[in-house]
Amino acid sequence: MEARLARSIRAGFAVLMFLLCSASSAPAATYTVTRTDDPIPDACLPGDCSLREALLASNSTPAVDDSVVIPASAAPYRVLYEELTLPVSDEVWIRGEGANRTVVEGDGKAVLFSVDSPAVVIAGITMRNGDGAIQNNGDLALWDVSIEGNESAVRGGGVQSNGILRIESSFIGFNRSTAGAGGGIQANAPVTLVNSTLAWNSSSGNGGINGNAGVNVFSSAVVFNRSDGSTGAGVGGMALTVRDSIFAGNANTAGTFNCSSFMGVTSLGGNVSDDATCGTGGSNRPNVNPLLGTLALHGGTTPLYDLLPGSPAIDAASGCEPEDQRGVARPQGAACDSGPYEFVPAAPGDKEFFMSVGKKLRLGKKAILAKLTCPASEISPPCRGKIVFPKILLGLGRRGGVVMPLIARYARARFTIWAGRTKVVNVRIPKGTANSLREAQKPQKILAFVYAEDGAGNRWGIKKRAPLIRR
Repeated sequence: MEARLARSIRAGFAVLMFLLCSASSAPAATYTVTRTDDPIPDACLPGDCSLREALLASNSTPAVDDSVVIPASAAPYRVLYEELTLPVSDEVWIRGEGANRTVVEGDGKAVLFSVDSPAVVIAGITMRNGDGAIQNNGDLALWDVSIEGNESAVRGGGVQSNGILRIESSFIGFNRSTAGAGGGIQANAPVTLVNSTLAWNSSSGNGGINGNAGVNVFSSAVVFNRSDGSTGAGVGGMALTVRDSIFAGNANTAGTFNCSSFMGVTSLGGNVSDDATCGTGGSNRPNVNPLLGTLALHGGTTPLYDLLPGSPAIDAASGCEPEDQRGVARPQGAACDSGPYEFVPAAPGDKEFFMSVGKKLRLGKKAILAKLTCPASEISPPCRGKIVFPKILLGLGRRGGVVMPLIARYARARFTIWAGRTKVVNVRIPKGTANSLREAQKPQKILAFVYAEDGAGNRWGIKKRAPLIRR
């Protein structure tokens, strides 16, 4: 996480540094958000500063390199005040502590951020449940962000951009435009997507990106985007340039359609696609199944699809970004892989695999929490598998006048954990089951099965009965 944040910091400084030469004598300020609600805005004070108050304070200063810091939080930062967007009208770097740890959430009634300034960087946050996540009328760089679950009828479901937009190491997914094109992004100015995943967006036109200017897609995955019409593609631009990317599963009502451009698609090679619309010949690999794995963090901070062994995207890139979407160094094999995920080959001769399971389970409001560790000694990460509770004793009850145990059956959850990492896996259960467990007269021990395998295909499993700690 620290290394990922450091890369985000370097990216933010790279975008903002050129402004310093023309900066006024006013010193730059850092505003740290300290509350997750969205009250009537007042001054941003130490210990009492909402996200809206921090942005308003930054907007009002003459300095051009202010920072707004949004710490990690178990609760999302809400955008609710008067159904008004969060305004960004001055050069600023807005940074969270990783998209998987800092979430900005709306109520579906307003766009979350409105950018009306050049040289704005947003990094390390998730933006969800807005009437669109971003309205960009300036120059905007997005780094290590996840824009997901937004919906709009008047703009791109995720981002509507009238200014220059660059997106790197990010996830744009599960967004929708209900009355126009661009479920993920609708743009009237140039868009560049690098080392990022654009998935499961939908609209009446181009499902993923609809660009009325140039669109560049480099080392990215554009997959499973949908058009409600008969002509929309996964990604479309007035001019569309693609390189070292994966295009698959994008479709309209007539069938598969990945890439579209009024000026023709320019392929720079290294593209892997399940149709022939994103480049043929040379180092392109059209009409093939890219063999994608699961959509998960895979050790990073934003969701992406991993590559299964034997994927035609492995070692297929014509160029090479220094790192993939997660921050894993490229290349890991003979050449770089197409798309945002760099496949890490299994170490030769790797025949051993095990994991560690916590001695206790904890009960949450709607889940049982299990602590699992992928050991630092694992040489073919990640550790991937599932945890299963075959039956859970809720207590005693009467059935037909007979006192007998009450049992809830079968709860499970999947996990992906990288070497040296510990993860608390939430196994969701019904709220009524959780309440019954919490109210049981005696503490319980719950039977759990953990099944897993590593990147080399070595399998491991354990059967364990662990005490349940009620909170």
